[in-house]
Amino acid sequence: MRLRLFDYLSFLVALLVLAAFWVFAYTDAVRGNQVRIQAEGRDYIYSLAVDHSFSVEGPLGPTQIEIANGEIRVIDSPCRDKICVGSGWVSQAGQWIACLPNRVFVQVQSATEADVDVQTY
Repeated sequence: MRLRLFDYLSFLVALLVLAAFWVFAYTDAVRGNQVRIQAEGRDYIYSLAVDHSFSVEGPLGPTQIEIANGEIRVIDSPCRDKICVGSGWVSQAGQWIACLPNRVFVQVQSATEADVDVQTY
């Protein structure tokens, strides 16, 4: 099977479309400056500018969280699969980490984000 001119053009167009999607998805990310943690019906707000390690209590036990270099991660959790630990570091506004079994939700926020995404009357 021999590739023809149209085949090469198709590959080129596909690569350009993929590059455009990548640029659109990753260039306008806003770095977060604070984090909101929800657990046991309570909200906690921490600054990402201050390095800090702490624990948040959930129904299964404490979830260990670390803030360092403007990023946040879950170090340890009492849940079985530890998907939240595997999520790694997050720092962009809108990124989040959830430990569903322990009901702990971590969301990075920024002062430049709009407070309301959609209004309904």
